Amino acid sequence: MNIWQLIQSKGPESMLGRTSLESQANILGRVFQARVLEQLNGALFSIQNGTVTSKSIILGKVEVGKEYLFQVKKGPEGLYLIPTDKMPAVTRTLPSKVEKDTAGVPAARPSQLSSPLQTTHERLQAMLTPKGESIPPTAIKHLVGMIDPLPAIEKERAMEMLKLLVNRTGVSNIPEKLQMVLSGFSEKEKVLQVLAKIEADIQKAASPTPVQQKLVELIQQMQQSQTLHTKAEAIHFIRQVVSLLGLDFERGLSEMIRHNQPLSEVKMEQLKPLLMNYLQQVETSEEKSAITQLLTKLTGFQLLSREEGNLHHLFMPIPIKMNEEAKEWYVHISSKKKEDMLDPDYCRILIFLDLPVFSSVMVDVFVQQKVVNLSLQHSYPGMELLLQNGTALLKKSLSAKGFTLSSVKAERKEQEEPGGMAVDFFKKILIPTDIGVDIKI
Repeated sequence: MNIWQLIQSKGPESMLGRTSLESQANILGRVFQARVLEQLNGALFSIQNGTVTSKSIILGKVEVGKEYLFQVKKGPEGLYLIPTDKMPAVTRTLPSKVEKDTAGVPAARPSQLSSPLQTTHERLQAMLTPKGESIPPTAIKHLVGMIDPLPAIEKERAMEMLKLLVNRTGVSNIPEKLQMVLSGFSEKEKVLQVLAKIEADIQKAASPTPVQQKLVELIQQMQQSQTLHTKAEAIHFIRQVVSLLGLDFERGLSEMIRHNQPLSEVKMEQLKPLLMNYLQQVETSEEKSAITQLLTKLTGFQLLSREEGNLHHLFMPIPIKMNEEAKEWYVHISSKKKEDMLDPDYCRILIFLDLPVFSSVMVDVFVQQKVVNLSLQHSYPGMELLLQNGTALLKKSLSAKGFTLSSVKAERKEQEEPGGMAVDFFKKILIPTDIGVDIKI
């Protein structure tokens, strides 16, 4: 079994037992409910029913992000969908509920509407039950209450994060884990913005303690604007940030305990232990809130780094300041174990970048036996031309290091998802897709 098959076999999506959206859309006269994800080209739209997505031609006025009842019709050029007037379109911020009249009788609705994964509760049950572990009804209720009030895109992002957590960490303490991860990706403030607030509060102290002074130095070091003109600059920056964040702090503690070293020897040189220490010194609720928020973010990020069988999963958030603007990049690495290290010859690397000119770009690199496949998801009009012009240089550079570039793919998203991190990023971590423009080498 190769790494693709292993990742796919581990994905909860394969356990849902769902029906195909295409099979619903191919039955003439069929009525079903789906949400419009995006307009692809003219009347061609991407729609979603439960967790199943498909492309369909829609004739009629629809809005992206809203749910409709669609009926399958047939025209000279084939099947198409039309929104019906049997139910008004609603934004997917709350689960669909059956309307009841004054007599307590459910209002008439098409029987086809009862999708097995229609509500958040049913989607959660389908996701959690196959794990073979029991989860209390109160926990399910807590999860539903946590996910349902979110806006449409953030709701789907939360579901993908939950799949990832269930797959990597099991169902124990799932509500708490999801809350931490959501705080890491859904909070509007970036890590550097929260750090700036904490620095301002420390600067007010008349006589800062050694811990406060060290924390200020670290914050100032992380807030330096980066240019990253060369590969050496980029590598140095990433190594520095990952080390300063303290994402491996708990692992360092466990190693000290295993070797009978006193915890008093822990070096206060990383963000997480410094924040934990400083939290005991602050008095105002505002300061405590900012520090707790950041600690929760870091812990949420750590939850996405796990060992799974013979695979390492490593997740790295990278706070970066470019053009005086705070941004965050994310890197996820899945790799076979090679003497307790990542195996560079057998791994997959997903990178989500927020760039000044190109905006959001997701890079997917798959390496198997020194053969490299590269794909990009982007919204920059000239990206395909840049890829074509740069492919030869990339192939030459990889060849010099003993690797072979097999293919390059590019998929352009006409519209970016609001709120930062793309839902597709989490989907790709579990189940890779093959959509894109191929540049065969």
